[in-house]
Amino acid sequence: MKKTIALLALALSGCTSIHFDNGADLTQDTTPIEQWHHGWALDLYEGSEPVNIQQECHGQEWTTVKTELTFLNGFSSTVANLLAPIWYPKTVTISCQKLDASSP
Repeated sequence: MKKTIALLALALSGCTSIHFDNGADLTQDTTPIEQWHHGWALDLYEGSEPVNIQQECHGQEWTTVKTELTFLNGFSSTVANLLAPIWYPKTVTISCQKLDASSP
C-alpha cells in the first residue's frame, strides 16, 4: 500500500520552474551555479538562507536565476515525506556574467 501511495504521489507531483532574466544579452557564455534550497513543514518555513546573488556572482552582474522543483527534488521529497510532510527541496540555478579578463 505504501509503495502504491508513494508511486501515485510521485506521478502526480509536477515539476515547477520560475525563471528570471536580467537584461537583454543572455547569449553570454556563463557557468551556472546550482544549489538546493530547503523548505520545511509543507514548505511554509525556509530551511536555507536566501541565496545571496552578489556573493555567488562575486560582485558581477547576474544574467539568470531559476528556481525549480526537479524530478530529483520531487523524488527525494516524496521518499522523505512518507511518514509526515516535512521536507520540500528546490534547486536554485544562478548564471553570472563572466569576469572580464582585462579587469584587475
